[in-house]
Formats: sequence, C-alpha cells, structure tokens
Amino acid sequence: MSNKFSVGQVWRAKKPAPTGEFLRPLVNDRVIIWIGVETLQFDGPSVGLGQHYRKVTIEAFEKWAAREVTNELPEGEWQRWDNADRSKNK
Repeated sequence: MSNKFSVGQVWRAKKPAPTGEFLRPLVNDRVIIWIGVETLQFDGPSVGLGQHYRKVTIEAFEKWAAREVTNELPEGEWQRWDNADRSKNK
C-alpha cells in the first residue's frame, strides 16, 4: 500500500472527465478528507450535493489517481473543464 496520500491533497484522474454543470463543467478531481488503514474518503465535483462522501480502498484510489494537483488549483475552487484545449484538463 502507498503512503503518498494525505488529507487535504487534491488528485486528478489518469483519464480526467468533465462533471457537473453542462455549460460549465468541472474536472472530476478528488480531495482526500479521511484516510483509514485500508480505505480513504474523498469529496469532489462528482460527489453530488447531499450525497455521502465516497469511500474506496487506497489501492483503488491509487489505480484511479494520476497526479496531485493541489497547488495548481485556485484557492477554494475546482478546475473548470476546458473544451477548447483539452490538454489543460490533464
């Protein structure tokens, strides 16, 4: 198991996808809010309002995650999906 994850980090998928509003979608990034022995819990634009935060195994999250993007995001905001230049979504 990896110990590269910590609470507060925001991670981008190996295959990013748009989520949220149709006209102004966001990248489906995930912020880690809790880490247990074998599982972690996350929030992100793909977790709908009023839904429970998702829990997955650390192994599954590691397979999904490509890179940490915490310092690339505007403070307190998610990355907007860029249809014009999709390379900006990686």
